[in-house]
Amino acid sequence: MNKAVEYRARAQCALDAEVAGIPRKRIPEMVDRLWPVAAREMMGVLDPEAMVEPQDIAQREADYRKLKP
Repeated sequence: MNKAVEYRARAQCALDAEVAGIPRKRIPEMVDRLWPVAAREMMGVLDPEAMVEPQDIAQREADYRKLKP
């Protein structure tokens, strides 16, 4: 995967977590877990060559949705 996508996805996750009121000390852990969801949303397509999705992607998507208003 293009590292720029990963960096942007991580930044977006951190921002979403901050806006959702997640305590700052928990944000890095959340970003490590949820950034693939944001990256997939940014790319707009599922491309197994670009990104290997975690096995629990459905749960991660559900958790990420909870962050968004």
